[in-house]
Amino acid sequence: MIKGRTLQLRALEKADLTFLHRLHNNYKTMNYFFEEPFETLRELEDLYEKYVHNTTERRFVIEETQTGASVGVLSLIEIDEINRRCEIDIIIDEKHQGKGFGKQGFVLGIKYAFDILNLFKVYLVILPDNTPGLSIYRFAGFKKECRLKKEYFRNGEYVDVERMCLFESQWRRIKPKLNEIVGFESPELRGRIPPRASQPVVHRVAVAPVLPGTAPVTESSGALALK
Repeated sequence: MIKGRTLQLRALEKADLTFLHRLHNNYKTMNYFFEEPFETLRELEDLYEKYVHNTTERRFVIEETQTGASVGVLSLIEIDEINRRCEIDIIIDEKHQGKGFGKQGFVLGIKYAFDILNLFKVYLVILPDNTPGLSIYRFAGFKKECRLKKEYFRNGEYVDVERMCLFESQWRRIKPKLNEIVGFESPELRGRIPPRASQPVVHRVAVAPVLPGTAPVTESSGALALK
């Protein structure tokens, strides 16, 4: 779990599939993701079981910190550990739009990508006329990378999309400013897990029975050694 001042990200659980099912069957929402707004709950359950151990993606529910209410979902997909990059997408429930949750949740997502997964680049694709989405992504420092011609089929025609990205070095520069707004490193959220105290190293020694004419066998720091 990763927390901000008013929102938090937690792992998507099977109990969240009903919420996800409602989002994925919203025509207006899925039109921005170039996907058919048709997905059964059973299909989502099968996909969840199939990909629950998939290390190339991280799927989160965005929750209000105080109430625990689910306001959206965020995904890091196509995680490439060799080239240290991934794609990001976010959906905010219609009834929670216009409250700033998109910007806050998105910032927490890119923080997870750079500060926890240690990625080098995060990217996304967006319709040029998706004004709400552009507002969120520009707020988080994303810049236009290129334009992909006739990339997706939408509303009966093929349309262009723009690819935007943020590099780790850019994240480091904008991170303090975003922290002031989202509060992901505010004092009340820092240090929830106390630092581990320094302790002397203790070596465990197990002595095996000594047979006549043989040397004793000891175990020290996890390794076997003949004395």
